[in-house]
Amino acid sequence: MASQDSASKAWKIFVGVLVGLLLILLIAEFGLRWYMGRQMTSQFMETTQAEGLEVKEKPSVSFGASPLTLGMLGGKISQMNMSTPSTLQIEGTDVKGQPAADIELRDLSLASAPVAGQMRATTTLPDDFLLATFQKSIAEQSGNATLVNMVITSITTNAEDNTIDVEFGGGLASLALEPSANNGVLDIATRKAAVFGMNLPDQATAALSDSLREGVQEQFVGSRLHVDAVEVGSGELKLTVAGTNVPLK
Repeated sequence: MASQDSASKAWKIFVGVLVGLLLILLIAEFGLRWYMGRQMTSQFMETTQAEGLEVKEKPSVSFGASPLTLGMLGGKISQMNMSTPSTLQIEGTDVKGQPAADIELRDLSLASAPVAGQMRATTTLPDDFLLATFQKSIAEQSGNATLVNMVITSITTNAEDNTIDVEFGGGLASLALEPSANNGVLDIATRKAAVFGMNLPDQATAALSDSLREGVQEQFVGSRLHVDAVEVGSGELKLTVAGTNVPLK
């Protein structure tokens, strides 16, 4: 009888110690997630405000289902998801800040130069951002910003037709561009081109497509990222890129 009581007490002590350890681990896990999330959010806010940009909402950070404490002991964060709001400020072709993005990182090393084993990010590009970057790119190539800003007057994403509609000279000429993900790169096809309301021949639109395609694909030369998906929305373009062993810088 005494031996049974001793065994029962020993078992209770063991269970109590185990429960205590589990509670400590849960508290440590919760505290670490809270601290890491707070640090990431604070750094984003401080960096954005230091650049003189307005932040209307805070980013959100989560770390998936895998224990963060065990991963950090191994020098890696198994998973980190971060959604950042748009901080864009656009004046003419002057673009400050970054568009909104949803980012998923896996096997993120904790070295001084962090590398994500896998990265997937979706960014939302509004029409005014597309217009400003399009104008700036053409202006840099032509050397005449004033002329380009007068010629390229609007860009409108058209979800119904899955096109980006580019207007020149207030409607004197237009392009309908259809973006797509093709073998890891952003492909752009010219679906329609018109001048003074008259459609250009197929040879002309094919030449425009080839020129635009080459220009876009050059942006990914030497990059570890590839384009996974492109979605034309109403007033915005969503671009999803992914890659392996991506340096976060």
